[in-house]
Amino acid sequence: MTKILAIETSSDACSVAVSDGQSDYSFHELMPRQHTEELLGVIDDLLNSASLRIGDIDAVAVGCGPGSFTGIRLACSTAQGIAFSQNISGIVVPSLDILASNINRLESVEKIVSIVDANMDRLYIGKYTYSGEFLKKADLKSIPRDEFNPHIYDEETFFVGEGCRLVSGLIQTVSNKIRFELPSALELLQIAKEKFDKKETVNCEEILPMYLTEESNWVKS
Repeated sequence: MTKILAIETSSDACSVAVSDGQSDYSFHELMPRQHTEELLGVIDDLLNSASLRIGDIDAVAVGCGPGSFTGIRLACSTAQGIAFSQNISGIVVPSLDILASNINRLESVEKIVSIVDANMDRLYIGKYTYSGEFLKKADLKSIPRDEFNPHIYDEETFFVGEGCRLVSGLIQTVSNKIRFELPSALELLQIAKEKFDKKETVNCEEILPMYLTEESNWVKS
């Protein structure tokens, strides 16, 4: 029975989840600028709820961003420390992927766009294409907010993320499928279980934040 700890603090939500191999336990609460003070206590409380010790964990998963610089650094450094001290593997998942995966799991839609506020009038955007529950293609990038063009998408596209609020009027000209959500550690946990089974893990030194700029877009297919 695989035991996984998942940490997602790329947004205002402090989100942590753990699986004891049979049941999942989660914490998800808005606490802007309090992640640093609260995260370790939340992890301890959740492990206690699952009757686990940190030494019982088989892998630690992290939402690596993009998003809040401080939150991403905190999640990755905490996961790195746990992976190193316990000699276990890490699982790294872009936070934009977590948003899209949750919508696909709940709504079974094939076209999903995740949007996160990148500040300074920029947006982080993840464009995803699914076939059933299987991800076929992901295109992640950062763009100036005024370059967001809703008309490159169609009415079947589902938009997700708090960043959608910044361009909701534009989105509604092509689609009414919008959910203003934050990345969830519980969804990260589901992704991590699949990746662990496929041996898609990394060493502790590879648990690193993701930063997207206009010059460093990232494509996965």
